[in-house]
Amino acid sequence: MNSVENPPSGTSQHKNLPTELPKPIIQSVSGSPIPAVQGSYCWEGLCVDYAGVQELLEGITPVTLLEGEDVSIDMGTDVAPDEFTLVEYVDGKAHRVSFTAGSFQLAQETGIHYYGAFASWSSPRDSNVSLGDTSFAFAVHLVEKK
Repeated sequence: MNSVENPPSGTSQHKNLPTELPKPIIQSVSGSPIPAVQGSYCWEGLCVDYAGVQELLEGITPVTLLEGEDVSIDMGTDVAPDEFTLVEYVDGKAHRVSFTAGSFQLAQETGIHYYGAFASWSSPRDSNVSLGDTSFAFAVHLVEKK
């Protein structure tokens, strides 16, 4: 008789991903937490669609940080996303941001900057099969270093 190993409680049947939608932990190198606003996602069979990044962030007070500061994003999963895209929105224009080893550098320009991120996990057997995805947004007010 074949036995099936059940995943630990709180994890899905796929790649030790949690059953709960991952919530990003975003923090500056100086220790300031940056709250994220949940965007569209598909997780554990539930798909929810939200407005775009700038609409999600309407009315949100940006966190004040220093220009050029490093920021880390931890998705809180044992398995890193197969795809992670980070985009900065300034003056209505989108610019892809370099994201390496879980961190990126904030812009060198002062002012309010909006960021949107998308993370997805794929099946280890077939990269065309999604195990889940999530998007989120956050805003920062960058000030000059003194």
